[in-house]
Amino acid sequence: MPETALSGVEFKKQMREGKPKMGLFLNSHSPTVAEQLANSGYDWLLVDSQHGPMGYEKLSAMLCAIAAGGAKSMVRVTGYSDRAGIQQALDLGADGVLVPYIIRRKRRDRRLAAQSTRCGYPIGIFSAAKYE
Repeated sequence: MPETALSGVEFKKQMREGKPKMGLFLNSHSPTVAEQLANSGYDWLLVDSQHGPMGYEKLSAMLCAIAAGGAKSMVRVTGYSDRAGIQQALDLGADGVLVPYIIRRKRRDRRLAAQSTRCGYPIGIFSAAKYE
């Protein structure tokens, strides 16, 4: 992890330039573990709220812990139809959201339109595939 935390814009710029970013998927649902890993040099940590129960209070604590450690935070939601989960993750301060099961670009674009209208977030990278 760099001495000073990168802005989201700089982080995405470096990714687009092909600079490697190291991170982990977190399934522990522990803010303590999240903060320890964020302080261990990872560039990003993804909180998996899709597999296993996680309330918004726990998610909020985990996102705060990741931010305190200087890593970028992402949240994996349950699917493209999880509008409340996507909005809540962004409202709680996640730097990004991973939406699984995006099969068609048209479906992704509809979901994005719904979210960007409410939150004002730009188009980015979804699931494990980059759409341009």
